[in-house]
Amino acid sequence: MPSLTFSLLDYQAALSDGRYAPPDTLSPYYEVDPGLYLKHGTTDQRRGKLDEALVELRKRTGREYFEKTYPLQARTLDYSARAFPAYRFILPEVMTEDWLAIVDWGKFQRDHVLHQPLCGYVVLKLLGGDGTCAPLCLPDGTTMLDACVDRILRWEGTAYIRDFLVGCGMSEEDPILHAGSPIARNVWRIFFQEAAYVAAVFHDLGYPWQYAERLQENLDGMNAPALRQNRSAAQVVEQFGKRLLFDALRGYQKEDAACPSTWKARITQVADTALSKSHGFPGAIGFLHLNDCVRRYPTLPQSPLHLLCVEWAATAIMMHDMAKIYWGKGLSGTGTPENPFLRLTFDRDPLSAMVTLVDVIEDFERPAVSYGCVGSGDDRVTLSYDKACSSTDLEVDASGVMTVLYRMVTPDDCIHKLMCLPKDRHEYFDVHHGYLDVSSLGINEVRLFAC
Repeated sequence: MPSLTFSLLDYQAALSDGRYAPPDTLSPYYEVDPGLYLKHGTTDQRRGKLDEALVELRKRTGREYFEKTYPLQARTLDYSARAFPAYRFILPEVMTEDWLAIVDWGKFQRDHVLHQPLCGYVVLKLLGGDGTCAPLCLPDGTTMLDACVDRILRWEGTAYIRDFLVGCGMSEEDPILHAGSPIARNVWRIFFQEAAYVAAVFHDLGYPWQYAERLQENLDGMNAPALRQNRSAAQVVEQFGKRLLFDALRGYQKEDAACPSTWKARITQVADTALSKSHGFPGAIGFLHLNDCVRRYPTLPQSPLHLLCVEWAATAIMMHDMAKIYWGKGLSGTGTPENPFLRLTFDRDPLSAMVTLVDVIEDFERPAVSYGCVGSGDDRVTLSYDKACSSTDLEVDASGVMTVLYRMVTPDDCIHKLMCLPKDRHEYFDVHHGYLDVSSLGINEVRLFAC
């Protein structure tokens, strides 16, 4: 089967002829309340804050990086006007935290401002975009998009999605809930591409909150009581426990009569850990909260399918970074996951599984900052924002082997990547315990290489 190549140059070439345009058949997903929107500042105030952030980013990163970042984020901002209007409120903080993450010595992080829109591009290319591009095909010849729609319409692992739609007012007789309906597959194909694009473009939204949480943890031992945050996981569970993302957090099932008495406490503990140890969970909570801040409610009628797009995208934002919570102490200890009920499979959650896979694939054009002195004996430091990876190739062969090949820029970049890949392979794709289980797609092995 032919391989797919993902790169910034390919994306830019596709934009010139209309391929991979952001899907917007369903958006906007809800009615915005102008009064609530204005509570977050006037348009001039928001524009001034964003302009200041762009100027500061330009000063710190240089022309080459900025000239990639600005067009992509401008396009994302235009897209968000319909799909996620409140994105404008947080974009300056996203860019600020992004630069802090790039130069931070406490964690190895790279760009997310370029990475998020490029993940949206990877989603569309994998799924076939507007139909003019060849999508990824699986060993049985099925396209990735059709495989994901098949899993939705079985309503086995995805029964919680059906329950959500019915709970929001959709009739159980609605044709899109029945696989045999001629309209069902077409609707879900449109829906899945759009929801996956929304989740991919905003999946790293949670970094500013994670940064604030990490900073708070460092200060906790020296803060006066009045300076400590009062954030409580129990409060988060109370506020958002009925939202779709908590179905995923509970292992994609509802609490029932057989639920152990300790289950609620365990889920609260998982939520507490995820708030500080991941950026996915705070990102999902932030995504929902910002949408809730500007949404007109109650309004009638509300489309259950439109509401699902927001709620399932939030779930994918959360789940793409739950590998650390899934493994817990198991990754460096016993080798088995601490929270196995969080394992991602395409049968139970094709949307989150898709975004997680895309996050692994998209490693190109992400700058890895290097440091050097201006001259011998000079303590002034220069920073370089050169990319480490130029493109990624993806191939699935007829025997069920998926190969991800990262094309690195320099030999040193290649060596560094090769050192990271065994951990990534085990963490995500171990056949028995990997966080992302792709076996239901007919893929029995995932190989990660760099050259």
